[in-house]
Amino acid sequence: MTDPRLSPLTRRAFLTGGAALGALPLGITRALGQQGEADVIIIGAGAAGISAARRIAEAGRSYVLIEATNRVGGRTVTDTALFGVPFDLGAARLNMPAARPMAAYGRAEGLDITRAPEGGRLYVNGREARDTDYEAFVATVRRAERAIGAAGDAGRDMPAARALPDLGPWGPSARFVVGPIGCAKELDQVSTVDFSRADEREGEEICRQGIGTLVAQLARPLTVRLETVARSVELTGRLVTVQTNKGTIQGRSVVVAVPPSVIASGRLRILPFQPRYRTAVEKITLGAYDHIAFRLPRNPASLAADETLYFKADGARAYMMRARIGGGDLYTLDVAGDTAAGLANAAPEAAAAFAREALTREFGADTAARMGKVHATRWSKEPYALGAFSCALPGYGNMRRAFIETVGGRMVFAGEHAHETLWGTVGGAWLSGERAARQVLGLIGVRSG
Repeated sequence: MTDPRLSPLTRRAFLTGGAALGALPLGITRALGQQGEADVIIIGAGAAGISAARRIAEAGRSYVLIEATNRVGGRTVTDTALFGVPFDLGAARLNMPAARPMAAYGRAEGLDITRAPEGGRLYVNGREARDTDYEAFVATVRRAERAIGAAGDAGRDMPAARALPDLGPWGPSARFVVGPIGCAKELDQVSTVDFSRADEREGEEICRQGIGTLVAQLARPLTVRLETVARSVELTGRLVTVQTNKGTIQGRSVVVAVPPSVIASGRLRILPFQPRYRTAVEKITLGAYDHIAFRLPRNPASLAADETLYFKADGARAYMMRARIGGGDLYTLDVAGDTAAGLANAAPEAAAAFAREALTREFGADTAARMGKVHATRWSKEPYALGAFSCALPGYGNMRRAFIETVGGRMVFAGEHAHETLWGTVGGAWLSGERAARQVLGLIGVRSG
Protein backbone atom coordinates (compact mmCIF):
# COMPACT_ATOMS: atom_id res chain seq x y z
CA MET A 1 0.00 0.00 0.00
CA THR A 2 0.94 2.77 -0.74
CA ASP A 3 2.30 2.70 -1.14
CA PRO A 4 -0.16 4.10 -0.52
CA ARG A 5 3.15 2.76 0.02
CA LEU A 6 2.90 -0.23 2.30
CA SER A 7 6.77 0.13 2.78
CA PRO A 8 7.60 3.43 4.38
CA LEU A 9 11.14 4.77 4.23
CA THR A 10 13.43 2.72 6.39
CA ARG A 11 15.58 4.67 8.78
CA ARG A 12 18.56 2.40 8.40
CA ALA A 13 18.40 2.01 4.60
CA PHE A 14 18.33 5.73 4.01
CA LEU A 15 20.74 6.76 6.71
CA THR A 16 23.35 4.13 5.92
CA GLY A 17 22.98 3.99 2.37
CA GLY A 18 14.11 -16.78 5.19
CA ALA A 19 12.97 -19.65 4.61
CA ALA A 20 10.84 -20.15 1.50
CA LEU A 21 7.12 -20.64 1.72
CA GLY A 22 6.20 -23.93 0.18
CA ALA A 23 3.79 -23.69 -2.73
CA LEU A 24 0.36 -24.61 -1.46
CA PRO A 25 -1.02 -27.59 -3.40
CA LEU A 26 -4.40 -26.86 -4.93
CA GLY A 27 -5.77 -30.08 -3.52
CA ILE A 28 -5.63 -28.99 0.10
CA THR A 29 -7.40 -25.65 -0.16
CA ARG A 30 -10.60 -26.55 1.64
CA ALA A 31 -12.77 -23.73 0.40
CA LEU A 32 -16.46 -24.04 1.19
CA GLY A 33 -19.12 -24.30 -1.46
CA GLN A 34 -22.14 -22.06 -1.69
CA GLN A 35 -23.97 -23.82 1.15
CA GLY A 36 -23.00 -24.86 4.67
CA GLU A 37 -20.89 -23.43 7.46
CA ALA A 38 -17.18 -22.73 7.29
CA ASP A 39 -14.56 -23.12 9.97
CA VAL A 40 -13.33 -19.61 9.16
CA ILE A 41 -14.74 -16.69 7.19
CA ILE A 42 -12.08 -14.27 5.92
CA ILE A 43 -13.16 -10.78 4.85
CA GLY A 44 -10.69 -9.15 2.49
CA ALA A 45 -8.31 -10.76 -0.02
CA GLY A 46 -5.34 -8.47 0.40
CA ALA A 47 -1.98 -9.76 1.60
CA ALA A 48 -3.29 -10.39 5.14
CA GLY A 49 -6.43 -12.23 4.05
CA ILE A 50 -4.49 -14.35 1.57
CA SER A 51 -1.91 -15.22 4.21
CA ALA A 52 -4.63 -16.23 6.68
CA ALA A 53 -6.45 -18.36 4.10
CA ARG A 54 -3.29 -20.20 3.10
CA ARG A 55 -2.45 -21.04 6.70
CA ILE A 56 -6.02 -22.21 7.43
CA ALA A 57 -6.04 -24.37 4.30
CA GLU A 58 -2.68 -25.88 5.25
CA ALA A 59 -4.26 -26.87 8.57
CA GLY A 60 -6.95 -28.74 6.64
CA ARG A 61 -9.83 -26.52 7.72
CA SER A 62 -12.56 -25.00 5.57
CA TYR A 63 -12.68 -21.30 4.79
CA VAL A 64 -14.64 -18.75 2.83
CA LEU A 65 -12.47 -15.91 1.51
CA ILE A 66 -14.49 -12.95 0.22
CA GLU A 67 -13.33 -9.78 -1.50
CA ALA A 68 -15.40 -6.68 -2.20
CA THR A 69 -13.58 -5.70 -5.41
CA ASN A 70 -13.07 -7.59 -8.66
CA ARG A 71 -9.46 -8.55 -7.88
CA VAL A 72 -7.23 -9.83 -5.11
CA GLY A 73 -4.39 -7.85 -3.54
CA GLY A 74 -6.01 -4.98 -1.67
CA ARG A 75 -3.53 -2.10 -1.64
CA THR A 76 -1.05 -4.15 -3.66
CA VAL A 77 -2.04 -4.02 -7.32
CA THR A 78 0.11 -4.09 -10.44
CA ASP A 79 -1.17 -2.45 -13.62
CA THR A 80 0.30 -3.26 -17.04
CA ALA A 81 -2.21 -1.45 -19.27
CA LEU A 82 -1.52 2.19 -18.38
CA PHE A 83 2.13 2.32 -19.46
CA GLY A 84 2.65 -1.08 -21.07
CA VAL A 85 4.99 -2.18 -18.27
CA PRO A 86 4.35 -3.33 -14.68
CA PHE A 87 3.39 -0.35 -12.52
CA ASP A 88 2.53 -0.83 -8.85
CA LEU A 89 -0.37 1.46 -8.06
CA GLY A 90 0.01 0.74 -4.35
CA ALA A 91 2.83 -0.90 -2.43
CA ALA A 92 5.91 -0.92 -4.64
CA ARG A 93 8.59 -2.53 -2.47
CA LEU A 94 9.06 -5.29 0.07
CA ASN A 95 10.69 -4.39 3.37
CA MET A 96 13.18 -6.90 4.67
CA PRO A 97 13.41 -9.07 6.66
CA ALA A 98 9.65 -9.31 7.32
CA ALA A 99 8.78 -10.01 3.68
CA ARG A 100 11.58 -12.52 3.10
CA PRO A 101 9.21 -15.54 3.00
CA MET A 102 7.06 -13.78 0.40
CA ALA A 103 10.11 -12.94 -1.69
CA ALA A 104 11.36 -16.53 -1.45
CA TYR A 105 8.01 -17.81 -2.67
CA GLY A 106 8.05 -15.36 -5.57
CA ARG A 107 11.53 -16.45 -6.64
CA ALA A 108 10.43 -20.08 -6.48
CA GLU A 109 7.57 -19.15 -8.81
CA GLY A 110 9.97 -17.58 -11.28
CA LEU A 111 9.40 -13.92 -10.42
CA ASP A 112 12.37 -11.56 -10.71
CA ILE A 113 12.86 -10.19 -7.20
CA THR A 114 16.01 -8.18 -6.57
CA ARG A 115 17.49 -5.88 -3.99
CA ALA A 116 16.50 -2.25 -4.41
CA PRO A 117 19.28 0.33 -4.67
CA GLU A 118 20.45 1.40 -1.23
CA GLY A 119 19.68 4.87 0.05
CA GLY A 120 18.96 7.56 -2.49
CA ARG A 121 20.29 10.64 -4.24
CA LEU A 122 19.68 14.13 -2.93
CA TYR A 123 19.06 17.17 -5.13
CA VAL A 124 19.33 20.82 -4.10
CA ASN A 125 18.15 23.66 -6.33
CA GLY A 126 18.39 21.66 -9.54
CA ARG A 127 21.72 19.95 -8.89
CA GLU A 128 22.89 16.88 -7.06
CA ALA A 129 23.79 17.74 -3.48
CA ARG A 130 27.33 18.24 -2.28
CA ASP A 131 28.78 15.99 0.39
CA THR A 132 28.11 18.65 3.00
CA ASP A 133 24.44 18.76 1.96
CA TYR A 134 24.13 14.98 2.27
CA GLU A 135 25.73 15.09 5.71
CA ALA A 136 23.44 17.89 6.89
CA PHE A 137 20.32 16.16 5.56
CA VAL A 138 21.16 12.80 7.10
CA ALA A 139 22.07 14.40 10.42
CA THR A 140 18.79 16.32 10.50
CA VAL A 141 16.71 13.23 9.73
CA ARG A 142 18.53 11.37 12.50
CA ARG A 143 17.88 14.17 14.97
CA ALA A 144 14.19 14.18 14.13
CA GLU A 145 13.83 10.42 14.44
CA ARG A 146 15.76 10.26 17.68
CA ALA A 147 13.69 13.03 19.25
CA ILE A 148 10.37 11.44 18.30
CA GLY A 149 11.55 7.97 19.27
CA ALA A 150 12.81 9.15 22.64
CA ALA A 151 9.46 10.73 23.46
CA GLY A 152 7.62 7.56 22.48
CA ASP A 153 10.01 5.30 24.36
CA ALA A 154 9.40 7.41 27.46
CA GLY A 155 5.66 6.84 27.11
CA ARG A 156 4.90 10.44 26.14
CA ASP A 157 2.19 9.82 23.56
CA MET A 158 1.85 13.17 21.88
CA PRO A 159 2.01 14.68 18.38
CA ALA A 160 5.40 13.84 16.91
CA ALA A 161 5.77 17.43 15.72
CA ARG A 162 5.86 18.61 19.34
CA ALA A 163 8.83 16.36 20.12
CA LEU A 164 11.06 17.98 17.50
CA PRO A 165 13.87 20.40 18.29
CA ASP A 166 14.71 23.26 15.94
CA LEU A 167 15.87 21.39 12.85
CA GLY A 168 17.31 24.32 10.96
CA PRO A 169 17.39 24.74 7.17
CA TRP A 170 16.93 21.02 6.47
CA GLY A 171 13.89 20.84 8.76
CA PRO A 172 11.17 20.81 6.05
CA SER A 173 12.96 18.01 4.19
CA ALA A 174 13.50 15.94 7.34
CA ARG A 175 9.91 16.42 8.48
CA PHE A 176 8.73 15.20 5.06
CA VAL A 177 10.88 12.07 5.16
CA VAL A 178 10.01 11.19 8.76
CA GLY A 179 6.32 12.15 8.59
CA PRO A 180 4.50 11.95 5.22
CA ILE A 181 6.89 9.47 3.57
CA GLY A 182 7.27 7.24 6.63
CA CYS A 183 3.80 7.61 8.16
CA ALA A 184 1.58 8.97 5.35
CA LYS A 185 0.71 11.88 7.66
CA GLU A 186 2.04 15.22 8.77
CA LEU A 187 3.87 14.88 12.07
CA ASP A 188 1.18 16.70 14.05
CA GLN A 189 -1.04 13.70 13.25
CA VAL A 190 1.51 11.03 14.24
CA SER A 191 1.68 9.33 17.66
CA THR A 192 5.17 9.35 19.14
CA VAL A 193 4.48 5.96 20.75
CA ASP A 194 3.36 4.35 17.48
CA PHE A 195 6.38 5.85 15.72
CA SER A 196 8.83 4.62 18.36
CA ARG A 197 7.56 1.03 18.14
CA ALA A 198 8.10 0.69 14.40
CA ASP A 199 10.80 -1.87 13.66
CA GLU A 200 13.91 -0.91 11.76
CA ARG A 201 13.77 -2.18 8.19
CA GLU A 202 16.85 -3.79 6.72
CA GLY A 203 16.59 -2.83 3.08
CA GLU A 204 14.00 -3.23 0.35
CA GLU A 205 13.42 -5.60 -2.54
CA ILE A 206 11.71 -5.00 -5.88
CA CYS A 207 9.66 -7.41 -7.96
CA ARG A 208 10.11 -6.63 -11.66
CA GLN A 209 6.69 -8.09 -12.42
CA GLY A 210 5.20 -5.99 -9.60
CA ILE A 211 4.40 -6.47 -5.92
CA GLY A 212 0.75 -6.81 -6.86
CA THR A 213 1.68 -9.63 -9.21
CA LEU A 214 3.53 -11.38 -6.39
CA VAL A 215 0.57 -11.12 -4.01
CA ALA A 216 -1.80 -12.36 -6.73
CA GLN A 217 0.49 -15.37 -7.22
CA LEU A 218 0.24 -16.09 -3.51
CA ALA A 219 -3.55 -16.17 -3.88
CA ARG A 220 -3.52 -18.45 -6.89
CA PRO A 221 -4.14 -21.75 -5.00
CA LEU A 222 -7.07 -20.25 -3.09
CA THR A 223 -10.76 -19.98 -3.85
CA VAL A 224 -11.80 -16.34 -3.61
CA ARG A 225 -15.33 -14.98 -3.96
CA LEU A 226 -14.82 -11.68 -5.74
CA GLU A 227 -17.28 -8.76 -5.77
CA THR A 228 -18.72 -10.05 -2.52
CA VAL A 229 -19.17 -7.07 -0.23
CA ALA A 230 -19.36 -7.80 3.50
CA ARG A 231 -21.89 -5.43 5.07
CA SER A 232 -22.05 -6.73 8.62
CA VAL A 233 -20.46 -9.24 10.98
CA GLU A 234 -22.80 -10.53 13.68
CA LEU A 235 -21.23 -12.23 16.70
CA THR A 236 -24.33 -12.82 18.80
CA GLY A 237 -25.56 -16.21 17.56
CA ARG A 238 -24.19 -19.72 17.76
CA LEU A 239 -22.25 -19.02 14.58
CA VAL A 240 -20.67 -15.91 13.18
CA THR A 241 -22.97 -14.46 10.52
CA VAL A 242 -21.65 -12.27 7.72
CA GLN A 243 -24.21 -10.44 5.62
CA THR A 244 -23.05 -9.69 2.08
CA ASN A 245 -24.48 -8.28 -1.12
CA LYS A 246 -24.72 -11.89 -2.31
CA GLY A 247 -26.37 -13.42 0.72
CA THR A 248 -25.48 -14.72 4.17
CA ILE A 249 -22.36 -16.66 5.14
CA GLN A 250 -21.99 -18.45 8.46
CA GLY A 251 -18.91 -19.84 10.14
CA ARG A 252 -17.35 -20.75 13.44
CA SER A 253 -14.95 -17.78 13.40
CA VAL A 254 -14.04 -14.78 11.28
CA VAL A 255 -10.90 -12.90 10.27
CA VAL A 256 -11.59 -9.26 9.44
CA ALA A 257 -8.77 -8.28 7.06
CA VAL A 258 -9.99 -4.90 5.85
CA PRO A 259 -8.55 -1.45 6.60
CA PRO A 260 -9.90 0.15 9.79
CA SER A 261 -11.10 3.07 7.66
CA VAL A 262 -13.68 0.80 6.02
CA ILE A 263 -15.12 -0.10 9.43
CA ALA A 264 -14.98 3.47 10.71
CA SER A 265 -16.87 4.66 7.61
CA GLY A 266 -19.77 2.30 8.36
CA ARG A 267 -19.25 0.26 5.19
CA LEU A 268 -18.69 -2.80 7.40
CA ARG A 269 -20.60 -3.03 10.68
CA ILE A 270 -19.57 -5.31 13.53
CA LEU A 271 -22.37 -6.29 15.90
CA PRO A 272 -21.88 -5.88 18.77
CA PHE A 273 -18.85 -3.59 18.58
CA GLN A 274 -17.25 -2.89 21.93
CA PRO A 275 -16.00 0.65 22.63
CA ARG A 276 -12.35 -0.44 22.80
CA TYR A 277 -12.39 -1.72 19.23
CA ARG A 278 -14.48 1.17 17.98
CA THR A 279 -11.84 3.53 19.37
CA ALA A 280 -9.10 1.54 17.65
CA VAL A 281 -10.70 1.79 14.18
CA GLU A 282 -11.34 5.50 14.70
CA LYS A 283 -7.84 6.36 15.95
CA ILE A 284 -5.57 4.04 13.96
CA THR A 285 -6.32 5.90 10.76
CA LEU A 286 -4.98 5.61 7.24
CA GLY A 287 -2.97 8.50 5.87
CA ALA A 288 -2.48 9.67 2.30
CA TYR A 289 0.33 8.47 0.02
CA ASP A 290 0.07 8.51 -3.77
CA HIS A 291 2.15 8.00 -6.90
CA ILE A 292 2.08 10.45 -9.78
CA ALA A 293 3.42 8.26 -12.56
CA PHE A 294 4.72 9.58 -15.88
CA ARG A 295 6.96 8.74 -18.78
CA LEU A 296 10.18 10.72 -19.14
CA PRO A 297 12.36 9.67 -22.08
CA ARG A 298 16.11 10.05 -22.55
CA ASN A 299 17.07 9.86 -18.86
CA PRO A 300 17.84 13.57 -18.42
CA ALA A 301 19.66 13.19 -15.10
CA SER A 302 21.65 10.04 -16.03
CA LEU A 303 19.93 8.04 -13.32
CA ALA A 304 20.27 4.33 -12.64
CA ALA A 305 17.31 1.97 -12.71
CA ASP A 306 15.00 2.19 -9.70
CA GLU A 307 16.90 4.99 -8.00
CA THR A 308 15.20 7.04 -5.30
CA LEU A 309 15.62 10.81 -5.35
CA TYR A 310 15.03 13.23 -2.49
CA PHE A 311 14.84 16.98 -2.93
CA LYS A 312 15.52 19.80 -0.52
CA ALA A 313 12.12 21.17 0.46
CA ASP A 314 11.52 24.82 1.15
CA GLY A 315 7.92 24.44 2.22
CA ALA A 316 5.10 22.00 2.81
CA ARG A 317 4.70 20.79 -0.80
CA ALA A 318 7.51 18.23 -0.78
CA TYR A 319 7.91 15.09 -2.88
CA MET A 320 10.15 12.09 -3.58
CA MET A 321 10.91 10.44 -6.91
CA ARG A 322 11.34 6.84 -8.03
CA ALA A 323 13.33 6.97 -11.25
CA ARG A 324 13.46 4.64 -14.26
CA ILE A 325 11.22 1.97 -12.76
CA GLY A 326 12.27 -1.43 -14.07
CA GLY A 327 15.07 0.23 -16.03
CA GLY A 328 12.75 1.99 -18.49
CA ASP A 329 11.39 5.52 -18.78
CA LEU A 330 8.62 5.26 -16.17
CA TYR A 331 8.98 7.52 -13.11
CA THR A 332 6.82 8.28 -10.12
CA LEU A 333 6.68 11.43 -8.08
CA ASP A 334 5.54 10.27 -4.66
CA VAL A 335 3.45 12.64 -2.57
CA ALA A 336 2.10 12.05 0.91
CA GLY A 337 0.36 13.63 3.87
CA ASP A 338 -1.48 16.90 3.28
CA THR A 339 -0.08 17.33 -0.22
CA ALA A 340 -1.39 13.94 -1.34
CA ALA A 341 -4.75 14.58 0.31
CA GLY A 342 -5.03 17.96 -1.38
CA LEU A 343 -4.22 16.57 -4.83
CA ALA A 344 -6.70 13.71 -4.34
CA ASN A 345 -9.41 16.27 -3.64
CA ALA A 346 -8.44 18.49 -6.58
CA ALA A 347 -9.29 18.24 -10.26
CA PRO A 348 -7.67 15.29 -12.09
CA GLU A 349 -5.27 17.57 -13.99
CA ALA A 350 -3.85 18.99 -10.74
CA ALA A 351 -1.50 16.05 -10.22
CA ALA A 352 0.00 16.39 -13.71
CA ALA A 353 0.50 20.12 -13.16
CA PHE A 354 2.18 19.40 -9.82
CA ALA A 355 4.58 16.90 -11.41
CA ARG A 356 5.39 19.28 -14.28
CA GLU A 357 6.13 22.08 -11.83
CA ALA A 358 8.38 19.77 -9.79
CA LEU A 359 10.32 18.64 -12.86
CA THR A 360 10.77 22.24 -13.94
CA ARG A 361 12.13 23.19 -10.56
CA GLU A 362 14.50 20.24 -10.21
CA PHE A 363 15.64 19.60 -13.81
CA GLY A 364 14.54 22.57 -15.90
CA ALA A 365 11.74 23.45 -18.29
CA ASP A 366 13.20 21.42 -21.16
CA THR A 367 12.99 18.24 -19.09
CA ALA A 368 9.48 19.04 -17.91
CA ALA A 369 8.39 19.57 -21.52
CA ARG A 370 9.35 15.96 -22.32
CA MET A 371 7.02 14.54 -19.65
CA GLY A 372 4.64 12.11 -21.31
CA LYS A 373 1.49 10.37 -20.18
CA VAL A 374 0.57 10.91 -16.51
CA HIS A 375 -1.49 8.81 -14.12
CA ALA A 376 -2.02 9.66 -10.44
CA THR A 377 -3.32 7.30 -7.79
CA ARG A 378 -5.91 8.51 -5.27
CA TRP A 379 -5.97 5.90 -2.52
CA SER A 380 -7.96 8.03 -0.12
CA LYS A 381 -10.80 7.91 -2.66
CA GLU A 382 -10.77 4.14 -3.17
CA PRO A 383 -13.99 2.98 -1.42
CA TYR A 384 -12.53 -0.23 0.05
CA ALA A 385 -9.27 1.38 1.18
CA LEU A 386 -9.99 5.04 2.03
CA GLY A 387 -6.29 5.69 2.50
CA ALA A 388 -2.78 4.41 1.98
CA PHE A 389 -1.50 2.89 5.23
CA SER A 390 -2.08 3.29 8.94
CA CYS A 391 -0.49 5.37 11.66
CA ALA A 392 -1.98 6.03 15.10
CA LEU A 393 -3.18 9.49 15.97
CA PRO A 394 -1.46 11.21 18.93
CA GLY A 395 -2.53 9.77 22.25
CA TYR A 396 -3.55 6.43 20.76
CA GLY A 397 -0.31 4.59 20.06
CA ASN A 398 -1.29 1.81 22.44
CA MET A 399 -4.61 1.19 20.68
CA ARG A 400 -2.94 -0.83 17.93
CA ARG A 401 -2.83 -3.69 20.46
CA ALA A 402 -6.62 -3.97 20.19
CA PHE A 403 -6.19 -5.28 16.64
CA ILE A 404 -4.15 -8.21 17.93
CA GLU A 405 -6.75 -9.40 20.44
CA THR A 406 -9.49 -11.98 20.02
CA VAL A 407 -12.91 -10.31 19.93
CA GLY A 408 -15.88 -12.10 21.43
CA GLY A 409 -14.10 -15.45 21.27
CA ARG A 410 -14.70 -15.69 17.52
CA MET A 411 -13.26 -12.70 15.64
CA VAL A 412 -9.72 -11.47 14.98
CA PHE A 413 -8.29 -8.65 12.88
CA ALA A 414 -5.56 -8.82 10.24
CA GLY A 415 -3.82 -6.27 8.06
CA GLU A 416 -0.84 -3.94 8.20
CA HIS A 417 -2.71 -1.98 10.87
CA ALA A 418 -2.83 -5.15 12.97
CA HIS A 419 0.94 -5.42 13.42
CA GLU A 420 2.45 -3.37 16.24
CA THR A 421 5.91 -2.95 14.77
CA LEU A 422 5.59 -3.58 11.02
CA TRP A 423 2.58 -1.39 10.30
CA GLY A 424 2.61 0.19 6.88
CA THR A 425 4.38 -2.74 5.18
CA VAL A 426 3.34 -5.64 2.99
CA GLY A 427 5.40 -7.98 5.16
CA GLY A 428 3.61 -6.76 8.27
CA ALA A 429 0.25 -7.42 6.62
CA TRP A 430 1.35 -10.92 5.63
CA LEU A 431 2.62 -11.77 9.12
CA SER A 432 -0.57 -10.41 10.69
CA GLY A 433 -2.57 -12.82 8.54
CA GLU A 434 -0.49 -15.75 9.75
CA ARG A 435 -0.98 -14.60 13.34
CA ALA A 436 -4.74 -14.24 12.82
CA ALA A 437 -4.92 -17.72 11.32
CA ARG A 438 -3.18 -19.21 14.34
CA GLN A 439 -5.64 -17.42 16.61
CA VAL A 440 -8.80 -18.59 14.87
CA LEU A 441 -7.47 -22.13 14.53
CA GLY A 442 -6.94 -22.10 18.28
CA LEU A 443 -10.49 -20.83 18.79
CA ILE A 444 -11.93 -23.77 16.88
CA GLY A 445 -9.66 -26.23 18.64
CA VAL A 446 -6.98 -26.82 16.02
CA ARG A 447 -3.35 -26.79 17.06
CA SER A 448 -1.25 -24.71 14.64
CA GLY A 449 2.50 -24.70 14.32
